[in-house]
Amino acid sequence: MDNSGRSFLKQSGNCQNYKIQNFIFFEAILINMKEMSNSIFNNIRVILLDRDGVINEEPGPILSPEQFVMIPKSAEALARLNARGWRCFVITNQAAFARGDLSESVFQTITEKMRAELEKSAAHIDGQYYCPHHPDWENGQRRSAAKACNCRKPGTLLLEQASAEHGFSADETVFIGDSTSDFAAATKWGTCSIGVRTGHAGRDRKVSAEPDYWQADLWEAVEFLLKNSI
Repeated sequence: MDNSGRSFLKQSGNCQNYKIQNFIFFEAILINMKEMSNSIFNNIRVILLDRDGVINEEPGPILSPEQFVMIPKSAEALARLNARGWRCFVITNQAAFARGDLSESVFQTITEKMRAELEKSAAHIDGQYYCPHHPDWENGQRRSAAKACNCRKPGTLLLEQASAEHGFSADETVFIGDSTSDFAAATKWGTCSIGVRTGHAGRDRKVSAEPDYWQADLWEAVEFLLKNSI
């Protein structure tokens, strides 16, 4: 065999070794990514959830109990979280208060309907935190100048309040939402987020933000969490 033949065999061997080494390298990366994901979810004690578009349908602002309609299997999903022992808190923006379209008494009747719908599936939430503000509205009147607040997502005040009152930290929490303000709030607070394709499905364009993971709906988000945690 001439020198060119010996050279070809040598190069072929090197190529094969290169492919094997790269396969092993990328396989190791995938394993590490899976272990990292599992380690994140193994710390979970609390699930934070947006309400409209995650638990219930969101055709627009929910201004009456009649407009509150559960997303299919969302109550059953919450029941699975309850059964796992994870505490569940709703974190929701309700700007209809500021616009003058929603009163405290009506909001409470909507909350009562949500709790009743959840109870049908042996599910419950452990608390609810809401922001009644809007930067451009106050008491049904347009503001002369915009005024931001820290409790309106993507602000993190409500997350911090829930954390302080119930004794959990960001690294023990997952936030499940449908809007960019949910994802941004989770990122600012330093917690993991799961986006669902119901509600706004991340298409609201309020801020530039993406969740850490995407799932079809709350049921699939819970399925994902249960599969990736001890």
